[in-house]
Amino acid sequence: MKRAQRYDNPISIMLCDLDHFKKINDTYGHQSGDLVLKRVVKTIQGNIRSDIDWLARYGGEEFLIVMPLTSRKGALVIAERLREIIADIPFVFSEEKVGITASFGLASIDDWQNDGTISHEELLHCADIFLYRAKQAGRNRVMTGSLTHLDMPETSAQG
Repeated sequence: MKRAQRYDNPISIMLCDLDHFKKINDTYGHQSGDLVLKRVVKTIQGNIRSDIDWLARYGGEEFLIVMPLTSRKGALVIAERLREIIADIPFVFSEEKVGITASFGLASIDDWQNDGTISHEELLHCADIFLYRAKQAGRNRVMTGSLTHLDMPETSAQG
């Protein structure tokens, strides 16, 4: 974030949480859950810039994606593409086709003049708020919006 601010470049972060993941573990076992996590990670890694963006496991089935040099508009396109690709990953457990979906919360700083006082902790907190709203709105969607008006997200996409 310091580099983005110093050079007045945009930065975006997203939180991705797999929807109803506990059901996979409970129904098909933890080995199946591990397979889901590995395939989702491989899918995300294959669809972000390996030399610029980075992916980290943030919690059990939650991932953090940091995208320097990416505006909110650009990150929204990436998040929606990831959401669609994850939903299309075919899984078969116990001879049963199983689908997985993901919800995304996206927070960005495009204009350092207006949002330059936001810390990395606050930016992460904003992404978490938008993720929570995506879950509350029905899952399998991307939520984002203005960091200064968190009670009114500006953009949402849903599958």
